[in-house]
Amino acid sequence: MYVELHSRSAFSFLEGASLPEALIGVCADYGMPAMALLDRNGVYGAPRFHLAAQKCKIRGHIGAEVTVDDLLFGEAGPGRYPLLVESRQGYQNLCRLITRTKLRAKKEEGAARIEELEEHADGLVCLTGGDEGPLAEALLRGGYEEGLRTVERMMRIFGPQNVYVELQRHFDRSEEARNQAAVAIARKLRLPLLATNGVAYATAAEREVLDVFTCIRNHRQLENAGRLLSINSERFIRTPAEMEQLFADLPDAICNTVALSSRLKFTLKDLGYEFPQYPIPAGETMISFLRERTREGMQERYRHKSPDLRERAIDYRSSAN
Repeated sequence: MYVELHSRSAFSFLEGASLPEALIGVCADYGMPAMALLDRNGVYGAPRFHLAAQKCKIRGHIGAEVTVDDLLFGEAGPGRYPLLVESRQGYQNLCRLITRTKLRAKKEEGAARIEELEEHADGLVCLTGGDEGPLAEALLRGGYEEGLRTVERMMRIFGPQNVYVELQRHFDRSEEARNQAAVAIARKLRLPLLATNGVAYATAAEREVLDVFTCIRNHRQLENAGRLLSINSERFIRTPAEMEQLFADLPDAICNTVALSSRLKFTLKDLGYEFPQYPIPAGETMISFLRERTREGMQERYRHKSPDLRERAIDYRSSAN
């Protein structure tokens, strides 16, 4: 899934048909300064995405759409939480959260637990999600009141300054009904709105590719897929002007994308590497401790070897130091 940030316009999401380079290319053509990548339950495409964005001088924001087992009010309701990385700590927390989930589940299965989400919330910005997000799931299960409680809990987990109420428009009646509830919740809780587009392919001409993938995933044929493919409509990257027109009644939802992008300072170029601190005895440094362990290992390995071989090992160790 991808999120694009227009110069004055909105986020869009993508899951599936286009490569990072193609999506970054369209954003560059439209003059958009930033784009974010949110893989589903992983950060698989982040390096490739980062390099493409860097080449086009576009800010490449990183995140993930994390599936969470939500047992709120006693009912299981797994939702996909879109999480954007704001800082290096946020990237570390996102990776740790995903790793915990992967270690106990088969590929493409499993979900994070809500207590794990709470533990790893620092440095992350959370959106309320699209069709499969936590707010949509809560509204479907219990209407406005449960949607309100779900967003309130997201505020407790991430902090009210780190929660954005997401809106998408694909000319669908049920989606617009959800939008109206989302706007009401945002106004009541004084949260910012964020216009997104649920992007699934870079340009309108690429929809056919996603239709094929959808049929393969659902074991259907194109000629009898019917309404199954309707969800793929209107999910291409829109120009800033098109997004402004689409959300003309909610201009703050458009403006908030620029504000959010300015907050997301982290990119993969800031990742770097720090060698982990290893526990060492008093009076030692990590280097001196490593040298001593190397010497002990050399003596153990070569103690039954010929004197000539032992001397060669000592000489090699000395030259390496």
